[in-house]
Amino acid sequence: MSLQRIHFCAQLLTAFVCALLSACGKRDAADNPAQPEVYVRGDRVVAEQSAAQFFEGRVLSVQGDRLRLQAIGGSDSLNVVASDVYRLPPVAHELTLNMLAICGRGEMWLPCRLSRISGGALQARSAGGELFDLPRDRLLVPSALTELNLKRYFARSESEQAFAHAAARAGDPRPEPGWRPALRERLLVKVGAEWFTGYVRELDSDTAQVALSSPQRSVSAPLSALTAEPPSSFVSELRRGDFVLFRPDTPSEPWRRMQVRALNDAELKLADATGTSRSATVREVVPLRP
Repeated sequence: MSLQRIHFCAQLLTAFVCALLSACGKRDAADNPAQPEVYVRGDRVVAEQSAAQFFEGRVLSVQGDRLRLQAIGGSDSLNVVASDVYRLPPVAHELTLNMLAICGRGEMWLPCRLSRISGGALQARSAGGELFDLPRDRLLVPSALTELNLKRYFARSESEQAFAHAAARAGDPRPEPGWRPALRERLLVKVGAEWFTGYVRELDSDTAQVALSSPQRSVSAPLSALTAEPPSSFVSELRRGDFVLFRPDTPSEPWRRMQVRALNDAELKLADATGTSRSATVREVVPLRP
């Protein structure tokens, strides 16, 4: 083999080895994950104790990927996974309008949505719709998993608020034709925005003194704030989507506003603001005004 050919082959071999080493180096770099956050005793942090539920604390000890935290303002300590923890003060992040975040209000940290960015001052909205101001060092940018929890939290909160508004618009129980309360009769009485079970103790032409099903409590209520116990003559008119008052488990509790999801001659399927379903008979519900 000529010297020229040998030299050419050597060049090819050198180029091949260099390409191989470069590819290995790139693969090693790609396989090398970002270094996890390192915490030490005394660090201030915010931890996601459960989905979209947060608390502030200090690190007591570190064992592998788990931290033992002392909650601020409390005496209990809790174990959390390091990936569920955010360091305080937060590192700088790019912020965008309407992004979901974790906001500090006083000693509390809660889900929020960023509604205004103005220099070092921010404005956010809680899941309940309340606007509040906060500085940048009281806003934490969530991880991908926490952001998913925040999305679910806001969706659930919005659904519950829509249910509450619709239930409030349904109004009060439909008055039974020709019904008037009688002395010692068991009935429903409106106290504030809630309806409770009670017994008529005194009665005149305009008002009634009603004893509630709780020790040593009675209220004076106008006759318009009283309604008969079920069964109601309007049950047969109920349709899917209507709202009713549902009898509580104990007489001292208020009657719950629930929505009819399905019904037949013997049974109704009801749901509350959280979507929890219950079965009921006509003797357990009072229809509300449509």
